[in-house]
Order: sequence, then C-alpha cells, then structure tokens
Amino acid sequence: MRIESSENFPFDERYDLIVVGAGHAGCEAAIAAARLGLRTLLFTLNLDSLANMPCNPNIGGTAKGQLVREIDALGGVMGQLADRHCIQFRMLNRSKGPAVLAPRAQQDRTAYQREMKKLLEAQPLLSLKQAEVCDLLWSEEDGRKKMEGVVTRLGLRYAAPRVLLATGTFLRSKVIVGDALYSSGPDGLPSAEQLSASLKELELPLKRFKTGTPPRFHSRSLDFSVMQCQEADETAAPFSYANDELPDWRPKAALPCYLSWSGPESRELILNNLDRSPLYSGKIEGIGPRYCPSFEDKIVKFPSHERHHIFMEPTGLDTCEIYASGLSSSMPVDVQQALCKTIPGLENAEFMRVAYAIEYDLVDPTSLKLSLESRLVQGLFCAGQINGSSGYEEAAAQGLLAGINAALSARDEDPLILDRSQAYIGVLIDDLVTKGTDEPYRMMSSRAEYRLLLRQDNADRRLSPLAVRLGLLSPERSAAFAAKMQRVDREIARLKTTRIPADEVLCHFMQKHGTALPQNSLTLAECLRRPEIHLDDLSEVDPLPTATAYPGELPEGTPFLTPADRFAVEVEIKYEGYIRVEEERIARFRKLEKRRIPESFDYSRLSGLKAEAQQKLMARRPRSVGQASRISGVNPADISVLLVALKEIESGDEERVEQAAEQKAEQAEKQTAEQEVEQGAR
Repeated sequence: MRIESSENFPFDERYDLIVVGAGHAGCEAAIAAARLGLRTLLFTLNLDSLANMPCNPNIGGTAKGQLVREIDALGGVMGQLADRHCIQFRMLNRSKGPAVLAPRAQQDRTAYQREMKKLLEAQPLLSLKQAEVCDLLWSEEDGRKKMEGVVTRLGLRYAAPRVLLATGTFLRSKVIVGDALYSSGPDGLPSAEQLSASLKELELPLKRFKTGTPPRFHSRSLDFSVMQCQEADETAAPFSYANDELPDWRPKAALPCYLSWSGPESRELILNNLDRSPLYSGKIEGIGPRYCPSFEDKIVKFPSHERHHIFMEPTGLDTCEIYASGLSSSMPVDVQQALCKTIPGLENAEFMRVAYAIEYDLVDPTSLKLSLESRLVQGLFCAGQINGSSGYEEAAAQGLLAGINAALSARDEDPLILDRSQAYIGVLIDDLVTKGTDEPYRMMSSRAEYRLLLRQDNADRRLSPLAVRLGLLSPERSAAFAAKMQRVDREIARLKTTRIPADEVLCHFMQKHGTALPQNSLTLAECLRRPEIHLDDLSEVDPLPTATAYPGELPEGTPFLTPADRFAVEVEIKYEGYIRVEEERIARFRKLEKRRIPESFDYSRLSGLKAEAQQKLMARRPRSVGQASRISGVNPADISVLLVALKEIESGDEERVEQAAEQKAEQAEKQTAEQEVEQGAR
C-alpha cells in the first residue's frame, strides 16, 4: 500500500527493522541486526515453528558445510546450535583433499527449534510476534520508492524504514499430492496468500518455483536388517569455532543412518503411473530443483540408472519419525505406498507424513543488489528461498548478510559485500544476483573458483576479522580467535625455521615413511611438504614436539595446538605453493572487482555495446566491472568497451566516452572477424 510518508501515518508500533519470516534466514537476520543495535521486530506465522526444518533435518554437506563454518566465523548462530543438537556427524569427501572437505550433521529437529526460540527471546532489542504480514507500506519521492512499514492480517500497522523478507516457501504456496491441490505451507502451516499482491504493486519481478519433500515413516515399521548401515564418524568435528577450543566436545548422539535402494520394479511402477504425476500432467507450474529431484523425475531423466539410493535418516532423539531422503514425490498416496513395497526394508512402511510437492512465489534475485537490498525499493531486503535459493544453510547465510547490511544502512555505512574469493557466501550471493537462477539454487551446483582458499577449516581466518570489526563476535570469541591465529602462525614459523640434519635419524624417518632420502638438512616444513608425511609423523624427528593436552598440563615452553590448529598448520604448509598460485589468480580477479561502476552510469551512451549487453547491464546495474563480466550475454568485447568508457570518465574527459567506446568496439569486431577468417582457413 502506498502512503504519503510515515510521519503522519497512524502506526501501532515503530521499529528500525522488521523481519518477515522466522525460518533460518529470518532468525539469523534478526539476531545479527539486533546485536548491531537495531530495534528489530520478527514476524512468524507460528511461534512454535521457528527455524523449522520441513525437509531433511541435517545441517551441512557438500559446499553447505563451508557455509555453516562461514556463518559461525561471522558471528551467526547456526553452527553453535548444530553442534549442540547433532545426533550423527560425518565428514564428507575425506578422500578428495582439504579443499572439498564438508562437515554434515543430522539434527535433533525439535531441540534445534526450541533452542533457537530461546536465543531469539533472550536477545536484547529483538521482539517476536506471531502474525501474518499481508501488506507492505511504502512511499515514493522523486520516482524512488522506499519502505515505511507493514500491515498484518488483523489490520495492525508497524513502522520501519527497513523491511527484510525471509518468507521461505510460503508466498501463495500450494501443496500438491496427486490430484489433491490446496493452499498450505510446509508441515501444514498456513500459506501467506496476500503478500504477493503487495510485491506486485511494488512492481517487483516475481517467479514461481516448485520443491518437495519425501515421506516420513515410523521406525518400528522398517526392516533395517536388509539395509546397509551407515555409522557416524568415530571422531566428530564441530561447526562452531568456539567448540574447536573444547577438547571434550562431543555430539549429542551417534545414531546410524541406513541405505536402501530402488530397483527395476520401482521403475516400472512409476512409468506405469506417470499419467497420475502432477509433475508430468501439467498441474505443477513451478520449476523444480535439478539437484534434489522428485523420485518420478529421476526415473524419467535417468533411464539408464537401474537403481537409486534411498537414505533412512533419524529426525530426533525423542521421536520415531524416519526421513526417507531420495523419495521426494508428488505422486498420489496409493502410488507412494505401492512404491515402498518395491524397496528393501520399506515393504511394510507405516506413513507418518506423505511426500508432497509445494509451489511458491519468489522475487527474481537479479533485481537485488549484492547487499541483498532491492534495487527498486529503498530499505527492502530479501533473503533465503524468496531469492530462489534452496537449503537451510543458504538461507541462514543470506539472512546473516542481509541483517548485517540492514544495520549498516541504518548507520549510513557501506554494505558488507563478500566477493567470490572471500567466501562461499560471496559465491552464493553473486551467483543469485548476477546470474539469476531458473530453478531452486543449490550450493552444490555452484562454481567456486578459489576452493583451495575457501576451505571449511579456515573460514575464521578469512571472515572473523570482519566480524570483530563489526562487533558481531563476543569479547571472548574475539580473544579466542586472536589466540588461535597466534598459535597457528607461530607454529608455521617454527616449522619453517627448525632444521633437521641429514643424519641417521632423519634417513631412518624418511625410509620408514617411504619417501626419498635427503641429500642435505631439511626444515620440518620441507619434511611436511612430502606427500607421505603428515604433521603427526614429525614428532619422531621434531626436537620440540607439540601436544594437544590442556595447556596447563604441558611442560613449560611446549607448543599447544588443538586438533583444529594442527589441521590448519598442515594444510597451510603442505599446499603453500598451490595457495600462492591461487592468491595470484585472486589478485587478478580483484583488479576487475575494484573497478567500480557508478550506479547511475548511462549504458545507452555506449553505442559500441551489443544490444543484449546494453539491456542486461541497464537492468542489473552491476557494482563493478568484475560483476558485469559474469552477466550472461555480456562478452569480453563489451567489457573492453566498458573499461574504455570508465577510463575516460575517470580522466574527466566524458565527451570522449562514446567516441572511444565506438573505436574499441570496432577494433574488437575487426579482431573477431580476423580470427574467424583465420579459423575458417585452417
């Protein structure tokens, strides 16, 4: 609803920031903003469903585990809660090197929710309200729209110059099971039916996506004896860096998961009932996720696969519900039941919740700035699945950044923008905002160019200094981070300077570990760089071996390193050469990122730009030349034209901008033509 201004408009309460939606995005956003001094109001459809996990109750996984570590390094809460309520931990990709190691933890779903509610209730400057937001209040001045507040279904009006939408999959959401189609959000919660109309009134570009969830079974009805047991890792690693300092940290439990699989009979059943699938009958309009497809979608799209894995995963310590990962479906209930009879161990499965698909509205993320603020409406931020992303971790990461940037905007400070070389969060947001998405976006499909530097172990080194500067880390966490960096850096320096003579001891050590004998003395770091040798092995030749006991129990002068410290030291030394190469690539990348483009830059003046490039640049308004280069349809010749124009503007000779751009475009076209002729001749 448009209003003249908030000054004379009657409001029931006033805040600095209103967050709509209390999933993982909304919770992280509200806590971060309140910690940074904003009087914040968090709306939710149901106070008992805060930080709900309507799909698989696990945190982390491929690329997602890195996100959780980054959230924690920036002062977010997801990692701490995941550690406290972990019921099964596994470190994925152990055989593939440190760049892709990914922690994953099955969660006690209800315990996680309860603690999140406690955190929110205890947070100063943060208020919680159960209500449906039906309308956004905004004003317009000189053609620029800006937020003024919100209206609830009960007609109550709340003022705020900043509103953050974290509505998840609830906007005009519809649940679909076979022929049944009805308005509902996940887990039977109500759909937010009216807010989409307000977004259309604001002229925000909307899209419609589809996602889904598998059935839940009662554990007593499953035959686990015919399935493959997947035990938790013997040693778990925490998500939160605060727990790295606690040698006695342990997960809440170590429950096993189980693996079953579909077969030819399953495939035949689905194909014979494909006409009853809403996905293929046209009943479902939204675009579905490529990397978490419905079971019927897998059967159709992967005809050569004789079987598909089905994972039985616990959902908590105080429930018998088992989550059937891999069985997402929108098929009728009778087909779902028949399908279970074709899967080992599920023949007598007792359904507690049937599988369903869900459609929902979202905002096209290309209409956002990298700060996650709308380019069309001042003070309107979006985070989570409303941006076309998918996953609790993606939502939490976006919510944290959006909450931080809402607070920074209130201070009139520059937003916190993480680029692709700094964090997986930067990759996530840049991909969404710059490239857009045609399906529920998942981090596992991202292209992270600098994975060796974006490891899960070093997120604190990369991001915690930012959190300390912003005031998002407690004094205790800040001191612990500084102490850790000091320990790690000191140990790296010691290993690089401690030299071992090429005597019988060193030769025996090398022979024992199957590596070439040294011709001269070696530093401990040079020993460690050999593939066959690990940090723990160095104790055999190290004149001052480190220990992982409590510091107070060690002889004076003995270096103390936690297991996390030791891992960081080993990776930094072993991969030093590769890291240096990656840092050189990043330096080149940042040159383009530093070339800022004025927000008001007139691309229409550059006749040398291709029509498609001109249109997309005007629509997206990239922040830098680097971001412009990643927009689909903008080619290197277009970037050359843009660079010339920016150079002329920086030199103060704006009259030459168009002329120089045309000349550059002509040169680029001539070069391209010559290359095509040469290629044709070959």
